[in-house]
Amino acid sequence: MLGKIGRKIFDEVIYPNLGKVRKEVIVPPQNGVDVGVVDLEDGRVLVTKTDPVFVVKEYGLRKAAWFAVHILASDLMTSGIPPQYALIDLNLPPSMEDGELKEMWEGMSDSLKEIGVMVIGGHTGRYEGVNYPMLGGFTMLGIGERERLANPSKVKVGDEVVVTKGPAIEATALLVNTFPDVFKGELSEVLFREAMDMYWKMSCWKDGLIASRVGVSAMHDATEGGLWNALVEVSESAGKGMEIEKERIPMPRSVREVTNLAGIDPFTSISEGTMVIVTSNGEEVVDLLRKEGIEAAVVGKVVEDKAVKVDGNVIGRPDHDPFWVAFSEIGKKGKEALKREKR
Repeated sequence: MLGKIGRKIFDEVIYPNLGKVRKEVIVPPQNGVDVGVVDLEDGRVLVTKTDPVFVVKEYGLRKAAWFAVHILASDLMTSGIPPQYALIDLNLPPSMEDGELKEMWEGMSDSLKEIGVMVIGGHTGRYEGVNYPMLGGFTMLGIGERERLANPSKVKVGDEVVVTKGPAIEATALLVNTFPDVFKGELSEVLFREAMDMYWKMSCWKDGLIASRVGVSAMHDATEGGLWNALVEVSESAGKGMEIEKERIPMPRSVREVTNLAGIDPFTSISEGTMVIVTSNGEEVVDLLRKEGIEAAVVGKVVEDKAVKVDGNVIGRPDHDPFWVAFSEIGKKGKEALKREKR
């Protein structure tokens, strides 16, 4: 199966084999937790996250570079501590010309400047067998006060659950930006433009930065498996349950229409840009987010029961993310792969 490995392989293969165990590592690799954390033993922590350098050339190299930076920054920001430093390993395809490398690198640098991050090391080379979109490895680090660290272990019964932007932000943006000719004739001009511009919402770095100023228990971005998977992962990591009201979740018009056309469930589709925030100050967080132009809502609360219930019904981890199949089918068949379904 494409995408991230499943929980079973992580638990049986990855987690038991982490090298030498060190006591200062207070958050090791965990399923459903986006960062690793090292206690610097001076009241501060070092937070780190690694992902592929993900560059879709067809979007334009500067535009693709923005997304490559924000994927990682969003993950690190779930800790409540902003990224400050980066290490980048660029394994480039032989076909990439020097001018293209310059365009991509300058795009990355400009995006890093916007969020206050400096590259402090890495590696760059061209190698056979490498191709877009995976062009190496990308690590970000941040240092901050330990008491500000967000982590599922801090989640308490009675905390409120906030969701930003709504589901399937990434699924919508990638489908329409990758296959504009397919969707242009199927959407109104307004919805088509809204869906195209959804690209620039595929970041929750700012969401987390704003929420952390108020104070949060935990944060998690909704990537593989979408919003439902993100909620379940936070619940499992925290050892608590959630009661969620579906009608409270923001739902952009373009997301509803694009996912309907593609025949995919928006709530289980990949959604970089959607942040799940658990906090004791939900309305205050929502108010600040909205003042910054970020749609958000309190959609539920944390409960003792160790299950996530949406409108009273227990949900589990999705067995797959429907985005990948739809993406592949639309790429092969174009408009023939689109199907309207009532949800």
